Amino acid sequence: MFRILVLGSGAIAGLYAGKLKQAGCSVDFWVRKNAFELEEKGFRILSHWGDFEYQPNLVFEEVPKNLEEYDLILNCLKCLPDVRLETILGLQIPEQIPILLLQNGIGIEEPITALYPSNEVLSGLAFVCANRLENGHIHHLDYGELTLGSWNRISSSVLEKLVSFFENAGVPTQSTDTIRQARWKKLMWNAPFNPISVLSGGRNTSQILAESSSRSLVIDIMKEVQKLSELDGAAVPAEQIEIFIEMTESMKPYKTSMLLDFESGRPMEIEAILGNALKIGEKHRFKTPHIETLYALLKLKSHSK
Repeated sequence: MFRILVLGSGAIAGLYAGKLKQAGCSVDFWVRKNAFELEEKGFRILSHWGDFEYQPNLVFEEVPKNLEEYDLILNCLKCLPDVRLETILGLQIPEQIPILLLQNGIGIEEPITALYPSNEVLSGLAFVCANRLENGHIHHLDYGELTLGSWNRISSSVLEKLVSFFENAGVPTQSTDTIRQARWKKLMWNAPFNPISVLSGGRNTSQILAESSSRSLVIDIMKEVQKLSELDGAAVPAEQIEIFIEMTESMKPYKTSMLLDFESGRPMEIEAILGNALKIGEKHRFKTPHIETLYALLKLKSHSK
């Protein structure tokens, strides 16, 4: 049996680990707190794919001692400066274990490949509307397709295996040789909608696009991200902007993950979504005034909580 260690228990972790369990995998969870409650009650997923419940095989809060028993580490933790893999897994892990980063942000793979240079690092993008309502209770509202790719390997046997697992469980999944471009593509959506939802006082995606001024702001931010992707050698076509606008208008009104984090008093993924993009712009001497403004305002907002 393919055995997976899942880091985190939020909406992404709970939804996609549940689908891997439906595909026949064994899933254990490392969590920061409430391990006993999660192991006892399990997960309840309200999903537009069909509601389901499942029990994790194991849930624990301590540093795993038996990493060599796993076939994959699935990292679904928030991308925050103080969340460090070496404090969870240790400075060295068995080199045969691949790590899949199913997380938001740009520039998140390089620190992991530097930390574990002998391990395969895979990158994953979830285009999904899903929220954690409470511990183990997740609402999957819309979408859900995955894009997966190996970050530091030319060929990957585990990549095709993962695609097969997800597809067999009903998750639309594709592998790609251009995962860097896919990550910029995801950022093109995240960079405007996540910060604006917080700074606007809690507006959802439909409300943001309904106002002409904020709609124009979304497009301007997307244009900056598109230019950054070009400079980074992973150009997202400019046509993707209109595709995202139309897609967002057609989906159910959605409160972004950053907004939910802010409302709950949790740290926001400011650096992964905006700060790292700014660093790439600085590297190429390209000004991104809209992203810079969002970043400055979000930093102030985060200190006010």
